[in-house]
Amino acid sequence: MRVYCDINWKSRGVGRVVHNLKKYAPPDIEIVSDKSEADLVVLHINGRRDHRTIEAQEIKKQGKQYAIIQYVLGSSRNPDPRDWLELWNGAKAVWSYYDLREFVPDLYLAPLAADPEVFHPEPTDKMWLIGTNAAEYRVECIGEVRLAAFNIGRVLHIGPAFEPSPITDVYENVTDEQLRGLYNQCNWFSSLRRKDGFELTAVEAMLCGVRPIVFDTPNYRQWYQDLAEFVPETPPGELVRNICNILNSPPRPLTSDEIEEVKRRFNWERIIKGFWERCMN
Repeated sequence: MRVYCDINWKSRGVGRVVHNLKKYAPPDIEIVSDKSEADLVVLHINGRRDHRTIEAQEIKKQGKQYAIIQYVLGSSRNPDPRDWLELWNGAKAVWSYYDLREFVPDLYLAPLAADPEVFHPEPTDKMWLIGTNAAEYRVECIGEVRLAAFNIGRVLHIGPAFEPSPITDVYENVTDEQLRGLYNQCNWFSSLRRKDGFELTAVEAMLCGVRPIVFDTPNYRQWYQDLAEFVPETPPGELVRNICNILNSPPRPLTSDEIEEVKRRFNWERIIKGFWERCMN
């Protein structure tokens, strides 16, 4: 089976998924770079239901099949899962880290992952109290993190600079090797995103021994149980206080046993293999 799985936009996280889809493709799957040559097209869904439904209909008209990886739901223009049923029902396989089994009985429910060969603990000084890695200021709670840390310690931000902050050091366009070093120099890492998400930064930070802070919502709790620090998804003022309480407490780096559990729970090879099996059935 010939498969097209590339994206036409820039995304570090989705780019990691594409890379591993290709890396762990079984012998029966041939990855093609031209969509017209594919028997199956993988649709990476980060919103825009109407646009992707039209795209899926065109794929079907051409006698091809499509599979879906659903990254966004609650923050899309169509947060009601029932609005997506037509698109999901027409797919060869649907993979998501949201538990959508009520709507997609044969859903491939699985997380994303990270490469322990790239992300791992390094002996280094801790330069930052907490780190953030984000492209959306409000959705990813950058302001709340900075306010919580203001009188306690410095903040690392990876991504666009946003508005100036006297306690924040900004790094853009870093390599994975640089990213590993930055993770390792943090005591905590914020992987907060409102409404929905998985936040791949949480896995990468954990592999470096740094405990992430995530919202206590089902999409995070089901994957990060016993590994992350959880806070309620509350309005900004209350969220600042909850983050501040964590930052005022001693850091809790992951133990070696916890890092091994991260490797087991978030394993690209096993997760990708499961997706391809669904596509070939």
